[in-house]
Amino acid sequence: MTSLYEPPENFSQKAKEEGLVDLKGTVFKPPTLKAGHKEKPQTTSTQSASCNPTPSKHSTRHSNSITNKSSTTKDINEERKQERADQVEERLVRDVSCVVDQAQPTDKDKLKLARKLTQKISQNIEAVIGKGDEKLSDRPSSTEGAAYKKEIAEFLEKAIPWLDGSLEHTLEKHMYPRISALLTAVSKMIEHEPADDDGNSIDWYRPILPHGKTDTKPKYSDNANRIDVGLVDCPTDVTITAPSTSNYRTLFIIIEAKRTSSKADTEEAYAQLFGYVRHLYACQPDRRFVWGLICCGSMANACIFTNYRAYASPNMDVTTPGGREEFVRLLVGWSLCDLRQLGHDETISSNFKLNCLEIKVPTSNSKSKHKTYYSNNMVVSADRLFSSHNRCFAATDTKPEKRISDDNPMIYNVVIKDTWAMFNNEQAPSKEKASTDYDNDGNDDQSSLPVGTAPWPSTGFEPARSARCEVTILKKIRKTFGSIHMKGRYPEVVVGGCVYQPSSPNNMPDCTREVIGGLDLEQQLTSPFCLHVRYAMSPVGEPLETVRSVRELLIVLRDVMKCHFEIFTRCKILHRDISNNNILLVRDGNDDVHGLLIDFDCAIDSSLVGSNRRPERTGTLPFMSVANLENLPFERTMLDDWESLLYLVCWLGSYGINDTVPRRDDACKLPIRDWSVGQNVDKIADTKRYHLSTDANFSNFIIDKFNTAQPGYNLLQAVVEELHWTLFFNETIDRNENCRGSQKYRLKASSKYALIGGFRGMGISRNQIPSEDIDPFVERTKYAKEISEQLLEVLEKYVEEAKKTN
Repeated sequence: MTSLYEPPENFSQKAKEEGLVDLKGTVFKPPTLKAGHKEKPQTTSTQSASCNPTPSKHSTRHSNSITNKSSTTKDINEERKQERADQVEERLVRDVSCVVDQAQPTDKDKLKLARKLTQKISQNIEAVIGKGDEKLSDRPSSTEGAAYKKEIAEFLEKAIPWLDGSLEHTLEKHMYPRISALLTAVSKMIEHEPADDDGNSIDWYRPILPHGKTDTKPKYSDNANRIDVGLVDCPTDVTITAPSTSNYRTLFIIIEAKRTSSKADTEEAYAQLFGYVRHLYACQPDRRFVWGLICCGSMANACIFTNYRAYASPNMDVTTPGGREEFVRLLVGWSLCDLRQLGHDETISSNFKLNCLEIKVPTSNSKSKHKTYYSNNMVVSADRLFSSHNRCFAATDTKPEKRISDDNPMIYNVVIKDTWAMFNNEQAPSKEKASTDYDNDGNDDQSSLPVGTAPWPSTGFEPARSARCEVTILKKIRKTFGSIHMKGRYPEVVVGGCVYQPSSPNNMPDCTREVIGGLDLEQQLTSPFCLHVRYAMSPVGEPLETVRSVRELLIVLRDVMKCHFEIFTRCKILHRDISNNNILLVRDGNDDVHGLLIDFDCAIDSSLVGSNRRPERTGTLPFMSVANLENLPFERTMLDDWESLLYLVCWLGSYGINDTVPRRDDACKLPIRDWSVGQNVDKIADTKRYHLSTDANFSNFIIDKFNTAQPGYNLLQAVVEELHWTLFFNETIDRNENCRGSQKYRLKASSKYALIGGFRGMGISRNQIPSEDIDPFVERTKYAKEISEQLLEVLEKYVEEAKKTN
């Protein structure tokens, strides 16, 4: 078994021996002495994990995700390029003056030291580049003062072409070593400058260093893109040398450089940075937020990426003393601030001795109460740039007695879910209402809360009642069902609450204010306020893609939809996000399987007042119902989720139920591909309406294109054929002809006149009766329960059929 937590190069023997480290590799110290970091554990994800009210595009996920099986590498790259450009336009908030402030230490003594170091280092820089009268410091802590001054001068001399603006007429790649030289010089000056008037050295700081190689592709990427400069926050007990290799598990910040500060170059720099940051979120399980940096010509901008927005600092013009000093202030802040201020989670650590993570899960919404769990398997990663950044870890509450390996595997008993849930602002809606898709991908992802209604809550809010996450939903289901009914078919919460960062000076849960609390009122209204929550649930399931046969698949789907039906009819809770990511299988000791329905983040409790309002878009794009895609103004029902299930089975039939099914040569030419690739949501809705409109269309475009290399594909064809007929052409509801089919049509006045007997005796003429638009999707909602029961019978029937033929 390859270790997921092997220390990187130069990691000290002391840290290896003591074992317990933060995820970047430094032995734990008191909160005021948070040290540098270390190798991130490997992401073993199965790849699940703007205020624009009418999104027209979706977010691409990891290139290996099931929803990307219909795409070529070229398709994915083109979509991502367009996606990045759109995100820069819609999600980037510019000229935010507090960005650099967020990197400054919160401890008063450290803040005082940071200011002193910033001033002294800036004076040293001005002396070397000839922009000032100050001399380079004569009092380094080392006895080799002359060698130190010479080394710093050499680094700064190398950086001068960037600092004086002369690089704008050369190749972009010539900027990389210049930027790296300045970063290295500042880090070395932080180490050597005296911390006080007595000449004492700094007893602790975090070196921020560039990788030795620039213009390189980091390891653990799912594409071939190369970053310009990568920075790491290094352990403090090793010699300060630039790391020789780059990988997304250990990178702290990525710098994107462009030759000029033109608008075109600046926009392109931001777009490329957005793409790189997505990888950092996906590869690092402890990333709460991410810093970024662009250097365009002589202009530098620092960025903070939160769940739904990126905030960029004003320009730091490095050709001016003021711009250089602000840039130095940023670097000094990163070197002295607490670990949480760099975006890392202080409640997740790596135990090298045991080869696993240690994760603190809150036992209540209190800062001091938590329970430690152990995990070596992140089963869902945060693989989207702007989202609630859901991560899931298979874990156990039993501390391993010896190192986890193939010979000593970890036995999981819970799944830990780590997510950023939106603050439940109960104030009246504003003009910009609930149907807001912050992910801009057709997936609302908890975004039904009003935007712009009020500033963020004060520090005195109640976290127990403030987060919109699935815990409340799951607890209601458990209370309604009791301990036996549907047990193991839905998650049960074991423990959980709001996460608190130990080094935070405020008695406040981890939230957006902890990430970027200096925003003014207008800037706060650009993004929802989120709370960091974490909870452990059981049972532990496996991804749907691990089914071994069509028989197992049908059993899992039957169990999940039966549970779905019971939850709605008994609890009035509608799931609203049926997809491959939210359906798991559980194997018992006899290797039998049953289904597990997870992820109730998008669920609504229809029994609550106001829940019947116009719903927001939810779901995973290829599996979204037509009503969701078109954002139709009527209440969602169980039929929307059944429609999603039909699409999911069609997708699996076309591309294979698991990875053992050979990829077909025409995978990127199938008609079903138009449910996802290169289309806006309105076009996808039109395509689905057409494919579903008749039995012949459904067969020609979907059923007949199933992958014949899939064992049992003919049984899947029979299942989807009957599900389609039951859902869209149900004979038991022929009493209402308007329910049939999937295409809208206009009921002419003459037809209405005939239906109602011509309004004889009422003095109403045919010309006075308006025509009416009929949508079968709307009409069928009246029979949702009846149709759902019949759809369940279809699954039951084919489960029995599969058992006979297996």
